[in-house]
Amino acid sequence: MIRALYTATSGMLVESRRLDLAARNLYYGQVPGYKGAGELRAALPATGGDLPLDVQTDYAGEFVNPAPGPVRPTNRPLDLALSGEGLFVLQGPNGLVYTRDGRFYRGPDGTVRNGSGYPLLGENGPVVIPPDADVEVDEMGRVWAGGKQVDRLRLEAFPGYRGLLRLGGNLFVSTGAVKAVAAEAQVIQGALEESNVQQVEQMTRMIESVRAFEAYQKVVQTVMEDVTGEAVRRIGRVA
Repeated sequence: MIRALYTATSGMLVESRRLDLAARNLYYGQVPGYKGAGELRAALPATGGDLPLDVQTDYAGEFVNPAPGPVRPTNRPLDLALSGEGLFVLQGPNGLVYTRDGRFYRGPDGTVRNGSGYPLLGENGPVVIPPDADVEVDEMGRVWAGGKQVDRLRLEAFPGYRGLLRLGGNLFVSTGAVKAVAAEAQVIQGALEESNVQQVEQMTRMIESVRAFEAYQKVVQTVMEDVTGEAVRRIGRVA
């Protein structure tokens, strides 16, 4: 009886995390470059001892869906999309930050930054474009201003997003577990890669999680009612 209680409780915890991930995916589903998240599950083997437990389901973390999102033209010079495996590299406050979100802006000093103010990095450091110069970025990532090449975008890849830790919605930082490799991606100027989240799929996941949570909850309720009933019967015999 107690085994069933622990098993059902572990299932409720996993479904709760799954529901949180689906809600996050829906929340960020309209953000350019966002990659959907999914949950990783693990089966804990039965244990012995004074309180043996049946096999339980455990939440083992989350993974990033690396599938590309659709590319939408914007005709804005500093909107950049990537075709293929790769990430833009930004200079964050505590180190390098990676993203597929290609919405960039030119500051008063000419430094190209993202919406959070992080400089976009090229092979020579932060990309700087004179304020009045026309900007062109070719498919190789070479940045041209006023007809002259000023830099080349620094693009890196972490196959399968392994070794990356999500920092907010569409930003990542390296854990150091996996070394970045050269990206095999083409740059598309005047376009943005949209999120790869499928709205209907995430809504279905939320419904499935709610129903599974309710089923586990029913098991817990039934077990507790049986335990309470047994306790009342035993007290009645003693009395």
